[in-house]
Amino acid sequence: MNINLSTLLCYRLFYIVKLNEQLIDQAMDSFHLSRTQWKIIARFNFLPTPCTQQQLLTSMSIDRAHLTRTLEQLELRQLITRERTPTDKRSFHIVLTTAGKKLLKKIEHILQLESEAMVNGLTQSEQSALRKLIDKVESNILLQLEDNQ
Repeated sequence: MNINLSTLLCYRLFYIVKLNEQLIDQAMDSFHLSRTQWKIIARFNFLPTPCTQQQLLTSMSIDRAHLTRTLEQLELRQLITRERTPTDKRSFHIVLTTAGKKLLKKIEHILQLESEAMVNGLTQSEQSALRKLIDKVESNILLQLEDNQ
């Protein structure tokens, strides 16, 4: 039995996310940021300050080596600092510098604009319904993940 993937909801959602990432990547080009770089900086919007390298790793879908290389690049650009944690000399605290915080504000603005563009043409009622549906889908996925553990 052949299934047309484009008709499957999970594939459509994946595809929408990929398209959205491409749009955001284009906007981030003006800051000379890779997808991984802007995503790391954006994480500082909701991770504790300072955060550890492990907290960043857990919140992202990349391997440790890629994260380490990207953090080194961000540090060279003076957007972050990495400081050894006092309790564990193998662990680092990652902190946004003043320049990193300014860049985070610009990233937040771009993400806000992209979010608005994504729902352009939808009424407030449709946007509210979409948020509720997304919440429900997210809840279903989290339940499945819990059941699989």
